[in-house]
Amino acid sequence: MHTFERPDFVSAEPAIGEPWSALHSEYDEGVRYVYRYGAHELTLFWRGPTAAEVRGLQQAPVEVGLFTHGPAAFLLYRIQNVCEWSDAAFNLHLLPEGERAVPSEPAGERARLKLTLVDADSGLILARHIVSLDKVVTQALRHVMQEQAAGAFNRLLYDAAVQEVHGRYADTDALVQVAEVVEPCLG
Repeated sequence: MHTFERPDFVSAEPAIGEPWSALHSEYDEGVRYVYRYGAHELTLFWRGPTAAEVRGLQQAPVEVGLFTHGPAAFLLYRIQNVCEWSDAAFNLHLLPEGERAVPSEPAGERARLKLTLVDADSGLILARHIVSLDKVVTQALRHVMQEQAAGAFNRLLYDAAVQEVHGRYADTDALVQVAEVVEPCLG
């Protein structure tokens, strides 16, 4: 069995208890998924998360999946006893050109996913949890991002694809049923 070691790198992000960004102290509720610094990052902006949600994000089992539709890809995620299936739409081209990176894990390797919980009312980081993605999910995300990087990007087509998916499927549970892959994480 593969043992996932915690990464030994200094994160460019602030620590728990610090503002997520020096530019803002308040955020709309939502989610942000990106790949950078060699890790997949899922940042959850929640208004008034409970102590149980904070603890849960740090400890609860996590499942992830991937669904794609044209230029839009969706990271599907569920944190046991913290949040039901939810999704974050993404395309590599939404990041500034200097921040775009494509995962490079070879077949058989596991990528890491860093979950961060930010209080949307204060902008403070409340919790982090790093997990190991399944090998299949790791390769599926790498493949999707390679395709996105190689293709042209049209923001209007991306936005239309996101709207079409959200209009066609009642919720993320429905997306999970048709996802390319859904797997539990380790860690």
